[in-house]
Amino acid sequence: MKDTAQLAIFIRGVTAALQVYEEFLQLVPLHGTTTGQDIFDAVLQCVNQHSLDLSRLVCVTTDGAPAMTGKKKGAASLLVRHCEAAGHTQPIHKVHCIIHQESLCSKSANLTEVMSVVVKVVNTILSRSLNHRQFQALTDEVNAHYGDLLYFCEVRWLSHGAMLSRVCDLQQEIATFLRQKNLPGADHFSNPQWLARLALLTDITTHLNDLNVKLQGKNILVTDMYSHITAFEVKLCLWEAQLAAGQFMHFPRIAACSPDDVDLNTCVGVVTSLREEFASRFTGIRPLAPGFKLFTSPFDFPVDEAPAPLQMELVELQCNDELKAKYRTASPLSFFRNLVLPSNKFPNYIEHVKRIVAMFDSTYCCEQLF
Repeated sequence: MKDTAQLAIFIRGVTAALQVYEEFLQLVPLHGTTTGQDIFDAVLQCVNQHSLDLSRLVCVTTDGAPAMTGKKKGAASLLVRHCEAAGHTQPIHKVHCIIHQESLCSKSANLTEVMSVVVKVVNTILSRSLNHRQFQALTDEVNAHYGDLLYFCEVRWLSHGAMLSRVCDLQQEIATFLRQKNLPGADHFSNPQWLARLALLTDITTHLNDLNVKLQGKNILVTDMYSHITAFEVKLCLWEAQLAAGQFMHFPRIAACSPDDVDLNTCVGVVTSLREEFASRFTGIRPLAPGFKLFTSPFDFPVDEAPAPLQMELVELQCNDELKAKYRTASPLSFFRNLVLPSNKFPNYIEHVKRIVAMFDSTYCCEQLF
């Protein structure tokens, strides 16, 4: 509010007993420029002030701003190089917030000719008091399921899907109101082909919203987040094939439209662009997938593909029928937590588990703070 950039720093740590702690460290005001060097200097000063040991640093998770993610001058890159120069041998991963990347991918599914009309119509109705009152009176008169529309806010992605769903449900009332008031947009809401594209956009954003909600929350393990992303990518491939064949079982609003009004090429094109966008992102997290699988499926992981220091321990673990039986009835984290308490028979493997558990998967806590 006072034109001062604020840098929020959270830390996530794991104890020897695999207890996870996620805490707010400091809010640092940046009064001058906000380059990668400025952010790095602020972080380093904060780390020194709290006597944190950077040799234990596993991962740096940031938003997607160039000052954060730049390969040469980004704050994360500068921090990693600083640790390497200090002689720290453990690799430090740089992660671009998974929720932010999913939100960026979602923009590729935005049918501009549909979205621009919807936003303009909603704003026309809601931003003028007389129009708003008259529209509410109309929905009351026809006993519509909803009595009002919702605003769309570009910053808050979930409002996108909520607004489209409401417009879809009230499309007849909106068409009637626009014709009565002789307002622009009435021809679109009377055009079955345009309404079919609106239905497509609504169904797609509903699926994207479901994914976004799964990614939100505190203390979510990075392995869970990554599994949600990979599952959605598989769904996109499935939808792409089904839409090409004219099958709409996962797109209820399109299924309700007349087949003659639905352009299959448009449907497939939107899903294809979304699939390609997902495939091109998450580059910071994809190389870590084998390590994630080693954490989530230790009894199924091929021993010869595991890092050399873990192979002997992994053999011992996989050949222990008692532990295998316990693993089937517990989550990975609780299983390893119980495994480490009696005696640490698998020190290297538990160290690997700690590094996975200590990773931030998103900047959700920072966004929530602001």
